Amino acid sequence: MEADLEIHDTVRADLPHATLYGNVWQLEDDRVLIRGAGGDWHRWGERWRVILY
Repeated sequence: MEADLEIHDTVRADLPHATLYGNVWQLEDDRVLIRGAGGDWHRWGERWRVILY
């Protein structure tokens, strides 16, 4: 789990059905909102699945 994530960091999220690449848009204690390129999508991911890229 990345402890030093900040807003707008580029990350990879290894989710159960997909691997997503995007930017950190919002942080909470145990999850991260990831924004896709161009703002086409937003997905919540558990923080332990997110890797600073």
